[in-house]
Amino acid sequence: DKIGLISLEESIGDTATRLIGMSINKNIRFPKDVTEEEARKGYEKVFGDERLILLDHQGSVGDSSLLDRIEYLSALGCKYLILDHITIAVSEGAEGKTGNEAVDKVMSSLLKIVKRYNIHLTLISHLRKSSGDSKSFEEGRMASLDDIKGSGSIKQISFDIVTFARNMMATEKSDRNIVKFAVLKSRFTGDTGHCGQATYNNDTGRLNYNQDNLAFKEVI
Repeated sequence: DKIGLISLEESIGDTATRLIGMSINKNIRFPKDVTEEEARKGYEKVFGDERLILLDHQGSVGDSSLLDRIEYLSALGCKYLILDHITIAVSEGAEGKTGNEAVDKVMSSLLKIVKRYNIHLTLISHLRKSSGDSKSFEEGRMASLDDIKGSGSIKQISFDIVTFARNMMATEKSDRNIVKFAVLKSRFTGDTGHCGQATYNNDTGRLNYNQDNLAFKEVI
């Protein structure tokens, strides 16, 4: 299946570099980190079969064409789309609306595209700023549905919602690299709750799922 990736916070060059690095198990931070031969091998592995399409937004996400481009990717045959992230996308095609109305408009339009082309759309969403009397998300607090930034239409329209938590302030680097997962919503099964964790590998740029730890030892 074809995959379409719309990353609004970075150029397609940066996205391609990260994906190429992951394919050869290298976290490419600088050009010297990879040889020309390794880069070519990684490029062929990621882009050789032309199944992955990166949307080139050309550094501009302020016009009304983003939704049209997403629909275009769907029409090209992309069965899986990843939009990163909704906060920026809200400024696209909202027809002059602002705030929650803009989010509602974009979410409604995205739902129509999903149903029209029978595709899977992964939507990245930021979180609201946590209140001062609770542990911050940077300290590893697991988010709830009400922590999703923006309109309630995000949690209402989405079929499934998965949240990630990482303690960025942990003393040990090994602890800072642990990412915990939880399902907040599953429309068709109703199954929710903690669903394991993974460890980020700084050398490969990959997340390694911890098969031996399907349940959290610590309840957050």
